[in-house]
Amino acid sequence: MIKVIALDLVGVLVREVIELEGIEDKIERFFGPNKSDEEFINQVKEITNLNETEIVEIAKNIINKLYGLKDKDIVNKLKENYPNIKLVIATNHVSYIKEYIKNNIDIEDIIISADINKIKPNHDFYYEVANILKEEPSNILFVDDNQNNIDGAKEIGMKTIKIDRYDDVFDKIDRYLNEI
Repeated sequence: MIKVIALDLVGVLVREVIELEGIEDKIERFFGPNKSDEEFINQVKEITNLNETEIVEIAKNIINKLYGLKDKDIVNKLKENYPNIKLVIATNHVSYIKEYIKNNIDIEDIIISADINKIKPNHDFYYEVANILKEEPSNILFVDDNQNNIDGAKEIGMKTIKIDRYDDVFDKIDRYLNEI
């Protein structure tokens, strides 16, 4: 029985709405694959002369201008149609994305790789998500646009939905939940 829907952020709930250039483009490339904010900052320091405060400020500015919601009503539609299922975000990202999420998406929990020091598609990321949510992996529906991440979640027993670029995320989730 699905008790939680864990949604990836970029590619599932949001998309990049502008193309970055210069230093912003270089910094943004380090957003996802970090186990911690410290790792992100150290990687950016290697390619720039910026200090930590400047890096964090630039990262927050990039986040606020880079992302746009794919479907502004998806969370409300999911809550309305599935009021007994908890909705969370589980994503590889720097922790600075939390402010953007809190300001734009009414979600029940936010699990970010930089906060838990684990990244998808490693099994420890998914086990930590299940642990934080206090749910068995088999009760979690994991929704992501990356096949490697889908495979990792599946391998530990989570249910999964792979999202492609032009998919209607709500429709795919709705169809899945109505078929089980």
